[in-house]
Amino acid sequence: MRKYTDELDDLDATFQDPGFDVREFQNRLVAEMERLQQGLDNIKQKTFSMSQKQSVGEDSAYDQHPGDLGTETFERGKDLGLKDRLEISMARVRGALERIRKGTYGFCLSCRQPIPVERLRAVPEAELCVTCKEKQEVPPPSTRPMEEQVMRQDFPGSGQDDEPGNEPPLS
Repeated sequence: MRKYTDELDDLDATFQDPGFDVREFQNRLVAEMERLQQGLDNIKQKTFSMSQKQSVGEDSAYDQHPGDLGTETFERGKDLGLKDRLEISMARVRGALERIRKGTYGFCLSCRQPIPVERLRAVPEAELCVTCKEKQEVPPPSTRPMEEQVMRQDFPGSGQDDEPGNEPPLS
């Protein structure tokens, strides 16, 4: 049985063979890294190779309709968001490739248990098993007003009344 030692931190954790061919995932991760790099290069070339003045094609913003400048600003902001997303994805793929190199790929970084191969096939850069990932995720914020959390449930107009107009008088 082959054993791997985690060099990522000071813990003396020992990892066993993950039980699958890591090269399959390494090839997928390298291909994904190339795809992400190509996308990043395209965005940099399209967005950051020219100033906003050049992209609009005008010397002055005075003769531009505000909607045109708004569209250009929106597009630039969208490209910045896409660039950030690509860089985050690239960092995750780099981390997975580093874990392959160190022999810790396929093991949860939190509980050190093997990550099921089905999860790795779906998300090759996965760092956590499903259980640990669910613990880490924060529930989405409520869309209800904050006042409802502190308002008495029997308060008139709280939506708990049987029929409108049956509220007790406010005295």
